[in-house]
Amino acid sequence: MAKEFSDAFYHSGPWKRARREALIRDHGLCQHCAARGVVERAVMVHHVTELTPGNISDPRIATDLRNLVSLCDGCHKIIHGWTSAGRTRPGMAFDEDGNLVCVEETEHKFERR
Repeated sequence: MAKEFSDAFYHSGPWKRARREALIRDHGLCQHCAARGVVERAVMVHHVTELTPGNISDPRIATDLRNLVSLCDGCHKIIHGWTSAGRTRPGMAFDEDGNLVCVEETEHKFERR
């Protein structure tokens, strides 16, 4: 989700191009759902390595397709620990097989398959 430091970036031409390219590459489908055999339309392009004030100017993080993955709203909320009712329990993440597990059991990042 956009933070104050990234508002201008998410309205920039380079981001809009990278987002469009990621959605085209991923055929407009949520890659987390697709990894589980589920067809779901992507509505977000997620940074695998999260944007920070320190890396937002680094194109390898901000706009490189290798750091971007298309996701549906539900998967994006789960990755960030959000639900429509607010935050989920902290300490949850996806494992290599796409299962939601306690953070202690997995690495802390979502990787595109």
